[in-house]
Amino acid sequence: MNIWKAILTWPYLLQTYSKSGSMTRKVLKDPSLVSEAKRYIWLKKRVRYIKWLYNIKLTVHNIENWPKRKGCVMVANHQSNFDPLLVLSVNDYSLYAPLGFIAKEELKKSHLARRFIFLIDVLFIDRNNPRTAVTAFQEAKELIRIPRTMMIFPEGTRSHQQEMQEFKAGAFNMAYQSYVPIIPVTIINSYQIFDRKYKGKKDIHLIFHKLIEPSEFIKLSTDVLSKQVFNIIEKGIDDFNNNKI
Repeated sequence: MNIWKAILTWPYLLQTYSKSGSMTRKVLKDPSLVSEAKRYIWLKKRVRYIKWLYNIKLTVHNIENWPKRKGCVMVANHQSNFDPLLVLSVNDYSLYAPLGFIAKEELKKSHLARRFIFLIDVLFIDRNNPRTAVTAFQEAKELIRIPRTMMIFPEGTRSHQQEMQEFKAGAFNMAYQSYVPIIPVTIINSYQIFDRKYKGKKDIHLIFHKLIEPSEFIKLSTDVLSKQVFNIIEKGIDDFNNNKI
């Protein structure tokens, strides 16, 4: 974080913290008290501010692969806590289905995260209780029909590096149950955002790959599909490292 930027804009930071709490309390009481559009737009503006605060330059590749106003499952590698916000920042509410997330149960216990995560669609999985995934994926299926773009990180945790960790095949059950396209997304360099070794501008990239239609994967096992999507996302990293994008 650029400390001087934070000091100069502390009233905005304070206002954001206060407003997020009041909006969340209203939504938890009655979601209709704050329109969905208002919540998404408000969050996107705050993400834009945070990107400025952390000197993030975000470059987006092939976003036209994101289906317009159609439910789908978005699958990405996971380098930092900022990854969901990066994708949210390019989610044009007027073009694409609003973005929702599958997240770990622990986020509910974070005082800061709780002020924001309930403003949009976030479904939680307890990694110590596999049955919660069944419930979350069933709820995701209903959200996708609205429609929603439901995003999941199959690594299960942040890698804090460019190299990817193994994907958990079970994460792909949501796509099978919902019978909707999968859009793989490669996130590059986001691990630098909170690492003090990387000062100055952070050059972050999002690569949206071609859709995988349900007819292409429905007969595949989750293990095979997991490896296939892993390879697509990893190739995005390799192409970036080799200056092919």
